[in-house]
Amino acid sequence: MKPIELGQDVLAAQGQILSRSAMRIGRRVAYGIVAAVFLMFAAISFHGFLWAFFIDVVGLGYVASALCVMGVDLLFVAIFGLLAARSIPDPVAIEARIRRDRKLAQLKQSVAMAALTGVVFGPAGRFTFRRVLDLVRNILGLRK
Repeated sequence: MKPIELGQDVLAAQGQILSRSAMRIGRRVAYGIVAAVFLMFAAISFHGFLWAFFIDVVGLGYVASALCVMGVDLLFVAIFGLLAARSIPDPVAIEARIRRDRKLAQLKQSVAMAALTGVVFGPAGRFTFRRVLDLVRNILGLRK
């Protein structure tokens, strides 16, 4: 492939990686917001109920009931916090990364080959080839 086409393929794969990463970060932010909203509203709504439940039904004291309510809140915060912290790339992002790495390797090879052919077929290459050919003719005695 031509170096320009390989460069375009590398950039396309990198763009796909960045878009998938942005989606993954967006999901993490959404889970974090859900955790924060639950922490505020659900905890406020159920504090009174849970506190009364632990006092009347379970038979705990005032302090023990308050600690149990706080434990339930922290359990939900931990669950949604872990969901927000999870960052696993999806298969499309993994495939795009592999494709980008392969195209980047091909681009490096193509640029190296273009540089090599430029040296071999350029002025320096023609001069060197002419000198080597003259040397071989002199050794073999095939002078014009």
